[in-house]
Amino acid sequence: MLRQRRAAGSVTDWDQYYKNVPITATVTRKYTTAVLLSMIRQYGVPVEASGLSIVEIGGANSCFVDAIMAGIRTRLYDVIDTNEFGLGLLAGRFRDARPVRLFRQSVLDLSYDGKADLVFSVGLVEHFTPAETRMAILAHFDALRPGGTLILTFPTPTLLYRVTRRLIEMCGMWKFPDERPLLPGEVLASVRERGEILYRKTLWPQILTQHLIVARKFGDGTL
Repeated sequence: MLRQRRAAGSVTDWDQYYKNVPITATVTRKYTTAVLLSMIRQYGVPVEASGLSIVEIGGANSCFVDAIMAGIRTRLYDVIDTNEFGLGLLAGRFRDARPVRLFRQSVLDLSYDGKADLVFSVGLVEHFTPAETRMAILAHFDALRPGGTLILTFPTPTLLYRVTRRLIEMCGMWKFPDERPLLPGEVLASVRERGEILYRKTLWPQILTQHLIVARKFGDGTL
């Protein structure tokens, strides 16, 4: 997920994460998936009758693609990530099936030339410095057509988040050394450069609380 230029041990080991996904993640993922499906149904706007074109950034071995494709009419689903191992796991799940396509690219150096109806990421933009977080958010818009929908979720430092994370760290079980919980204002400022905020809320059932933002990319007045 990240450019490998930081010191070893200061970035998340995504290979290890995908090999040993925490049991707690299976519970929180169900909730996140339900929220995503609700947001996509409410705010996703396809330009073709065959369904939405969707881009998931940071989606190596995506835990959302199956539910989204089962519950949402989807004509194209592209996954962008830098983690070769995770993308390999996802490729093994789908083989040559369409409409799922995989792209090994960094959100900080995106060369994706599609313009999707909907672009989303879950737990991605917090793994960067403030300047890089802004770059990552704006890159989501680069992959989105005018009038398209953006969905972002990211950890936010509520008291519940801070206490929970501290307990996990004390147990030596924290696996995300580069995770930087973000105040909503930081993300909103970048999103507002390119789009209109449609909806936002804090996802308290995550325990390690996440904030969700849905936005519409500024356009020319047409879809």
